[in-house]
Amino acid sequence: MLTTQISSRRIRPDDFEIMEQIPGIVCVARDENLRMFWCTQAFYRIAGRVESAQDMFGKTLYDILPKSAAAEREKFAIGVMESGIPISHYQFSADSRVITTIFPLDKEAFGHDGVLAVVKDAPVDARLESDREISVLSTPNLSQLNALTSRELEVLHHVAKGMTTAEIAKHLARSPKTIENQINSAHTKLGTHSRSQLVRYACERGIQSFSDEEWTSIIEGAKLVNREVAALKH
Repeated sequence: MLTTQISSRRIRPDDFEIMEQIPGIVCVARDENLRMFWCTQAFYRIAGRVESAQDMFGKTLYDILPKSAAAEREKFAIGVMESGIPISHYQFSADSRVITTIFPLDKEAFGHDGVLAVVKDAPVDARLESDREISVLSTPNLSQLNALTSRELEVLHHVAKGMTTAEIAKHLARSPKTIENQINSAHTKLGTHSRSQLVRYACERGIQSFSDEEWTSIIEGAKLVNREVAALKH
């Protein structure tokens, strides 16, 4: 899938003050080596403590993310620095569908190359045709959904699209009983108690807006990320 390119304007230092005034976005600036050197106050709140965010200054993507997730994001950042053209992509972060736009920095103004990543919540309704060229990262950051198995995540996606148990069973070539068991397991893990609650839970996070192919890629990416995290613990 292609990326969507927008205006070629480069970010200058005085733009950072403007970014701080825009509600609902998180911004992070990185230098040519992708070391973080600035972020919005919204990033501090996500980090939990100001000290936690400041401790991340100077860290690269590989210092804070599993290797596969860092590599996927690095590819986009390097592409933006080389082309000078901003690029947007969807991703599934903290169990929510967000859209990230990466802008190139003005090298002359900063004294070095770099990028500014601007992250905001993506619309949770179905994607428009004009959005079809925006790529989707395959390495998610799962939170509560990390408790679900790959098959449960797959079923959740179809539940979010409004499919019945019988329709999901036929589509996935499984028995209706198996699908019901997987839905009940998801209820237990997510704290939902009815199909309508589960649908609302999934739809509020924009799960239904990913295509089958995109969601399958996210599930496979989650397995890879989890393996890498597990390996680091041993």
